[in-house]
Amino acid sequence: MKDVFSYDNNIKTSGQIASSDFARISVKAGGGKNSLVQSVDVSYRQQIEEITQVGSTQIFWLPGRPQGGITMGSLVGSEGFFRDWQAACGKIDTASIQIQGGQCQFEGKGSLFFSGAIVEQLTANLSTGRQTITQGATIRTASMRTA
Repeated sequence: MKDVFSYDNNIKTSGQIASSDFARISVKAGGGKNSLVQSVDVSYRQQIEEITQVGSTQIFWLPGRPQGGITMGSLVGSEGFFRDWQAACGKIDTASIQIQGGQCQFEGKGSLFFSGAIVEQLTANLSTGRQTITQGATIRTASMRTA
């Protein structure tokens, strides 16, 4: 049925989209689940160098080594600042993000696993507009795989 703007919506209300409510985040020194996580961004890339030669329009691509990054933010809880990411030399033992079924008939699942992870940067944010104190970490990874 068309709505007031003459748009015919095809509505599917359940079973199609994963919810962050049922995700498990484990990116911390010593393993285990992270607490009070508010956001996670993951990237994995490889540097590509463009090679050309004089007198030709040919382009050659030279792929570099892949590397990734995880940027996450959480609220500061009773454990204080940066507890999840304190380790010798910044090494992160466990780095994975997993989704699984939940409410509304979603039965999908998926996992990302990272290895060779090390803390690159830690951040903290306090502001008067919001009463919470947030902390964050940028973590570099040597490898990412799915399962």
